[in-house]
Formats: sequence, structure tokens, C-alpha cells
Amino acid sequence: MERFTSIPVSSAYHLLHPKPAVLVISIDSSGRVNGMIAAWTTPLSHSPPLIGVSISPKRYTYELIKESQEFTLNVLSVNYVKQIHFLGTVSGRSRDKLKESGLTLSESKRVKSPHVEEALGVLECRVEKEVEAGDHVFFIARILEAYAKSEVFDEVYKPEKAKILLHLGAADYVTISDETIRP
Repeated sequence: MERFTSIPVSSAYHLLHPKPAVLVISIDSSGRVNGMIAAWTTPLSHSPPLIGVSISPKRYTYELIKESQEFTLNVLSVNYVKQIHFLGTVSGRSRDKLKESGLTLSESKRVKSPHVEEALGVLECRVEKEVEAGDHVFFIARILEAYAKSEVFDEVYKPEKAKILLHLGAADYVTISDETIRP
């Protein structure tokens, strides 16, 4: 039997990875758009439909969400790993990193924050509550709209078609198997 090894508690969150590398996009009152990659997202409630995302106040996207009180969550495939890594490692405070990424912004249905056309799935969200959580703020948001590309989603993602990019840690990513596993 294998023995457990101690993990520093500051790195314990890695035991819960991989998690989807989700593109969070928000907009300010002048129409300036920014996006960042977040792996710390989680569904919170079916009714009402709530989702949570944890973002550091140091991030420019945090400032835009604080101002606009809305954002979109964009689920991307492994085909966009270079763009995702770029968006997750470069600040948009002084440059238009979404434009530099080459992803295509598109108007959302119910929020001013755009989404990207390349996304497999999109959630449009409005902030309902903010919770200080150590060095991050946990935004609790109501999902106003949700849509996905039908070729990759039918009640759930089709694993053989939706190669969702999962963040493993640092600059490492993985994706899901083609196989659906049932007990």
C-alpha cells in the first residue's frame, strides 16, 4: 500500500486540480474589455442558478467586475491552449490582451460583457455577492444566460468532441478522455 506524502497547505488546492481553465471577461463603463483565466470557478446552486469565481483584487479583471458587477465565463478547448496561457499570464491593465490573443469577441445576450465565439460554452453572470476569502474575493453570481455549441454539448459535454482545457498547475494543462465512465 502506498503511503501518503505531506503537501504544504499553501499548495493543497493542487489536490483538487485539474479544473477547467475558464476565460472570465468583463467590461468597464467606458467599454474597455479585459479577460483573465480562472480555474477557481464552481457551481453553487441550481435554484437560483449561482456560480462562484475566486479572483485576486490585484487583477485588472477584478476591478472591472467590481465596477460592472457582471462577467461572462467562457469554456475553451485545448485548441486554444496558447491563447489561454497568454491570457492567464499577461496583465490587460496596459494592453488589449484579448485583441492580441486573436480570439473573437461577440455581443452577449443579457450582459454588456462580451463572450468569445471560439468558446464551447458561455455563462452570462451578474454579481449578487462578494465574499473576502484571504487574498482573493469570491464573487457569487447569478447565471442569466447559458449556451453551448450543440456539436459538443447535449445536456453534458460530449467527451469525444469537447476537449475542454483543464489547468493542472503552473504552465501545465490536460484534457479529458474520450471515454465516458459509468459505474
